Amino acid sequence: MKTKPKFLHYGTRRELLLITLALPSFIGVMVFFLIPFAMSLHMAVIDNPIGRNFVGLEHFARTFDNAAFQLGFRNTLRFMLFSVPFNMALALLIATLLQSTNNIIKNILSVCFLLPLVIPSGSMVHFWRSIFGFNGVINGLFFAYYPVNLLNTDHAMFVVAFIFIWKNIGFNIVLYLSGLSLIPKEYYEFASVEGAGKLAQFWHITFMYLVPTTFTVFFMSIILSFRAFREIFLLTGAHPHFSIYTLQHYMNNMFAALNYQRLASASYILTACIVLVVIAVFYIQRRVLRYD
Repeated sequence: MKTKPKFLHYGTRRELLLITLALPSFIGVMVFFLIPFAMSLHMAVIDNPIGRNFVGLEHFARTFDNAAFQLGFRNTLRFMLFSVPFNMALALLIATLLQSTNNIIKNILSVCFLLPLVIPSGSMVHFWRSIFGFNGVINGLFFAYYPVNLLNTDHAMFVVAFIFIWKNIGFNIVLYLSGLSLIPKEYYEFASVEGAGKLAQFWHITFMYLVPTTFTVFFMSIILSFRAFREIFLLTGAHPHFSIYTLQHYMNNMFAALNYQRLASASYILTACIVLVVIAVFYIQRRVLRYD
């Protein structure tokens, strides 16, 4: 008696179930992200949506030569170079101090540092405007007779970086705490017996074992730095002080002006920069951790 072939084994059925569950998310990503991003390439290489004449890389060249784009690129790079390393260093310092406390205090303070992540941007922006704005607390305390709008001066970049660090430092602290919890305490005890000081223990044990976590924190900080535009826009509007005019401002203004060709070209340039940064981070990570 012949038996019917089993076309679907357990592994195949399980794979089909997983694919079916992931299909709605995949369709959403395709429809709202990948397909529009691919279609924008067509907009970047034509003269306008009506004529649709192929112009090649003309819009990319004009975008690079645009003074507003160059200003936004420089400011975005300045913001990242200042806020990301400072955020990482401060998060590592706070995480190291919290690690030496008892678990109750550590958990309470960790939750407190994470609270800015769940505060709505509108409420947060209103709070910081009441601190740094023209009628804010800073002016009332230090510049009562000659009030200045700190968000409209050369110091605006430091104000925005401070707000960025305040909001995102808790996430980095939690990542560093998870990395610190994986370091065996016996290493510190052995190093103390051998006569190593606190600084030597931190460099040769703590920092060395936190290298994978540091790369993760760095990667996430880069991503979060590109999302700081929301707070900057809510604080200062579409045309802020020139010191905090970012690439996202340029693209937002191109969208408002219905200049989709410049918007598409700028978005591809920004994407290329992000991809290069990610590739460099993973390459350095492989070299440092000796995965090759």
